[in-house]
Amino acid sequence: MGHEVTLFSSSRGYQTLDLQSNTTSRITTSVSGKTQRIKTGAQSWTFKLKSPALTRDEMMRDYATLVSKEGQVQAFTIVPPIVSSTRSTNASGTPTVLSTYGAGTSVVRANGGSGTLKQGDMIKFSNHSKVYMLTHDVNQDESSEDSFQIYPPLVTAVTNSTTIIYNNVEFTVYLDTDQIKTLTQADGTFKYEIVCIEEI
Repeated sequence: MGHEVTLFSSSRGYQTLDLQSNTTSRITTSVSGKTQRIKTGAQSWTFKLKSPALTRDEMMRDYATLVSKEGQVQAFTIVPPIVSSTRSTNASGTPTVLSTYGAGTSVVRANGGSGTLKQGDMIKFSNHSKVYMLTHDVNQDESSEDSFQIYPPLVTAVTNSTTIIYNNVEFTVYLDTDQIKTLTQADGTFKYEIVCIEEI
């Protein structure tokens, strides 16, 4: 899977577009007009990956990787450009969770990092593949307890040995279609776009 992460890296000029949060809910409206709104499923991320202009050799390597996923069947890992790393200029260190937090928790306390992680940054816990978004800034100072407020709430419990990743966050995804096509440019180069859906 490491080959795939490198293949679609931002250093090759890829762009991440149309980041989307997917949730499902059920809304019931009574005769009086009152509504009940209930979340009914897990949250996931969707994004589009747009390639730069590619040579034939570059295109066929990418294409071989994509078609080997058998459309929507096989999952793979990817570090999407732009959105996968913190926007902070001073964050460093490895935050480590301080206690055990069960699934459904939306605030996790950790220490060991320094600098500020920003609201809207993507993070991941080292013990499972789900990707989360910070809903508030985290001002880390290495020694004290820092609150990581996340969305969605934890889907898997974390313990005091779990670390938090905030740069080059890997997403586990699958393609949104069984058809993979390329577009040939007038100058002989190739481009394509794929839509990736996070696997839960």
